[in-house]
Amino acid sequence: MKRFKFFNHPIFSVITILGFLFLNAPITAAEEKVFDANPVVAELENVPVKLEDLRNKKIYDLSLQLYQQLQERLIVHTLEKLEKKHKEINSKPEISVTEEQILAIYEGNNLKARGSLDQFRPQIRQFLKAQLRQEMLLNQYGLAMEKGWVKTYLAPPSDFTQEAPIKTAYIRGNPKAKVMILEFSDYQCPYCSRIQPTIQKLIKKYDQDIAFGYRHFPLGFHTEADEAAIAVECAREQNQFEKMHEILYENQKAQFPEDLKKYARQIGIKNKKKFDQCLDSDRYRGLVNQDMEDGAGLGISGTPGFFIGRYDSVNRRIKGELLSGAQPLSAFENLIAKYLAKP
Repeated sequence: MKRFKFFNHPIFSVITILGFLFLNAPITAAEEKVFDANPVVAELENVPVKLEDLRNKKIYDLSLQLYQQLQERLIVHTLEKLEKKHKEINSKPEISVTEEQILAIYEGNNLKARGSLDQFRPQIRQFLKAQLRQEMLLNQYGLAMEKGWVKTYLAPPSDFTQEAPIKTAYIRGNPKAKVMILEFSDYQCPYCSRIQPTIQKLIKKYDQDIAFGYRHFPLGFHTEADEAAIAVECAREQNQFEKMHEILYENQKAQFPEDLKKYARQIGIKNKKKFDQCLDSDRYRGLVNQDMEDGAGLGISGTPGFFIGRYDSVNRRIKGELLSGAQPLSAFENLIAKYLAKP
C-alpha cells in the first residue's frame, strides 16, 4: 500500500565526519559545557576557519539533521536517567489510541478516496502512537527543565541564507514587493504540477505583498521538458506566458513540438508563424540553460525548488533560503511571515 507523507518519519543519516566536527572539536575546561554549532574546523595561515565559512545548502541540511538527531536522543537519554529517581518521569509511557482519533485522521486527510478505513487503520494507529509518544516525552522533558533536573547546551545551526538572481524570471504579483517566492520547475514533473494550486492560493492571498517569480529547471530524464520551457518563453513574446504555463501543466504527457504548437493555437496565440519559428529555432535554449545553471548554484537538484526571501527590486536579487519539494501551504506561509516581518 502506498504510504503518505504524514505517516513518514525517516531517520536521517548523518555523515560521520560531520558528527566528528561537532562532537570532537577541541575544547578548553571553560568551554567543556558548551555545545558549539559552529566549531573551528581548521586554521588557514593562523586564521580560524569555522564550519559556517564552509557551509553550502547540503552542509546546512546535514548540520540541521545532526542537531535534530542529537535533540531527539538527548530527550530519551535524559528521561531514561531521571525516571530512576523521579516518579513523574516515565521514558516508556503506555499509549492508547481511540477509534475516534483514528477516524478523525482518516476523514481529516481525505483518505476515503484512496482506500477504506480498515485498510488505513494500522498505519494511522502507528502514526498516532508515535505522535502521542513524542508529545508525552516532550512534556516530561519540559517538566525536567522547569525543575532544573536538566540543562541543555544544544543549539541549532544558524539560518542559512543565500542571494539568488532574478534575471529573466517571469514575475507575477507585485513586482516591487519586499518579499519574493522564486520557483524553479519542470513542466513534466508531477510534483511541480501538484504544487500549482498551492501557488495560486498564495498569489490570491498575497497578491500585493509578494512577487512570484518563475524560472526553468527541466530535468534530464524528462525528455520534452526543455522544449516545453522554450515554448512558454515563445508564448511570453506575445504576452501569453501564463496561458501556456497552465496548459502545459494540464498536459504533461504530450509535450512534443507538434503538441506545443497545438497548445499555442488553443490559447489564442495571434502570430502563429512567429511562435512556430521561435520554437523550431530553439531561440530560448540559452535562457533555459542559464536558469538551470543558476538553480544548481543555489543547491537545487530536483523539482520543484523554491527560493524565498527579501527581494531587492532595483538590483533584482533575493536574499533568503531554499524550500525544496511540493510542500504544504503552511510551509510557504511560515517563511512568508518570517520575511514579511523583517525590516
